[in-house]
Amino acid sequence: MSWGIAVLMLALFYSRGKKSNFQKLQFLAHSVRLPEGREEVRGLLSGEYRPNEVSVRVEPSLNRAVAFAHALGMVKIDKGTSISLTDKGVKVAQAIVKQGETLAEEAKFLSEVAPRMTDALMKRVWRLEDLI
Repeated sequence: MSWGIAVLMLALFYSRGKKSNFQKLQFLAHSVRLPEGREEVRGLLSGEYRPNEVSVRVEPSLNRAVAFAHALGMVKIDKGTSISLTDKGVKVAQAIVKQGETLAEEAKFLSEVAPRMTDALMKRVWRLEDLI
């Protein structure tokens, strides 16, 4: 569970405005797990892959991580559709980044891709509009 909360903190920390919707967080939580997933997302953002060519899965652990992070006061859930870091969450994310060794690959990946993941791109990935 601590890995899931840490990934959530990093994903939000590197997202625009330190907030995100559930679709983007689910996508990032799935893709960050394995080197292959990270490379797919990098390929998607570089144009090497189309949205329908990347794997998309719901990570049940993300929902638990959000619930725990919310209970600990690290995130705020806005209207049930988006999640944002609180001041406490920002401090936790900064501590993870500062520590440097643990989650180094995850932090590097999320710092590269999270700011570039737009709602329009997430819509195309989740709805598979490129299949038509």
